[in-house]
Amino acid sequence: MFRTAIPLGRWAGVVVRAHWSVLVVLLLITDLLASAVLPQAAPGANTTWYWVTGGLTATGFLVSLLLHELSHATVARHHGVTVRRITLWMLGGMAEFEGEPQTPKADFRIAVAGPLASLLIGGTALGGAFLAAGALPPLPVGGLAWLGVSNLLLAVFNLLPGAPLDGGRILRAVIWWRRGDRARAGAIADRSGQVLGAVLAMAGFAQLVFLGQFTGLWLVLLGWFLIFAAQAEFAAGPLRERLGGLLVGDIMNSAPVIAPGWWTVDAFAEYAAGASHERVFPVLSFDGVPLGVVSLGDLLKVPADARCATRITDVARKDRAVTVVGVDAPVAALMERGFPRSGRDLVLVTRAGGLAGVVGADDLAWAFEVTALDHRPRIAGGQASKLTTGH
Repeated sequence: MFRTAIPLGRWAGVVVRAHWSVLVVLLLITDLLASAVLPQAAPGANTTWYWVTGGLTATGFLVSLLLHELSHATVARHHGVTVRRITLWMLGGMAEFEGEPQTPKADFRIAVAGPLASLLIGGTALGGAFLAAGALPPLPVGGLAWLGVSNLLLAVFNLLPGAPLDGGRILRAVIWWRRGDRARAGAIADRSGQVLGAVLAMAGFAQLVFLGQFTGLWLVLLGWFLIFAAQAEFAAGPLRERLGGLLVGDIMNSAPVIAPGWWTVDAFAEYAAGASHERVFPVLSFDGVPLGVVSLGDLLKVPADARCATRITDVARKDRAVTVVGVDAPVAALMERGFPRSGRDLVLVTRAGGLAGVVGADDLAWAFEVTALDHRPRIAGGQASKLTTGH
């Protein structure tokens, strides 16, 4: 979902990132605490201390969001679901999984882990505030109490029965368990999420217009997010079922035009002009190891007078900016990673450490449309065209 985010390292073995919108939330929560909540809880304190306590409390709240998502991730890994990463953003956090739980029981446990963590954090913070009321100044006690209440509200909100909230996942798991139909259960949870999002958006709009309260804008944003996220999941559900069993090796282009990493930008541009109409290329090292991806748009960013001296490997996008999967990876798993952008991205498909092929936006679109026609893609040995190493 988020292609650009600030890396925060690994927490409990899980890659954690923060979208830039987290900084906006941090400032808004700090301002709310320093200008309204804390002055009421601890009147008469120095203004500077209001802001310091507000900033620490806001940071604590973001950490609690991360712990909420880490709880999902820990239980998911226990049940054999790979956790790709966790991303914090304006409306909370998101744990990205590769694949789906295989049983309703696993689905339920993964979903309920986050709200339970928030309830535990909220109860501990409120209990700490109660015990510290006579021993600490009112200011830190007020911040601790706000942190506790916020986490309890977070848990309650996440338990609302609509996807993609945790309550929607719980609803899906229960219906899946009762009816034995995972796809049907997911569709019901997604529809519930759309209805819930519409209710929240209308409530926020009414609060904003009739009561003049700016907080209604948050409800509108939450409602909007729920509606579109639930719609996306509802549309992806049947498609994911159709793609079941289809492997990346079945749809990849096994003979892409390759960009040699040691070539200069100018040399490769001249070669690409006559090689094909492709716009994105896998980049290989001299010994055939995949290095990354480069597009014609990336080459355009190199100044004209530097193209004769700049190597392709210096321009290529590498590491986390590029998706790399094995030939036996399920196509459905690519949906969890985000779709490649046409003319910009490629999925590198590897076999035994070497490049076996690539999957672009057109390849995925082709697979989706063929499966929608109730046929399975079948290509003997992959697409057999445009084979070249660029030597």
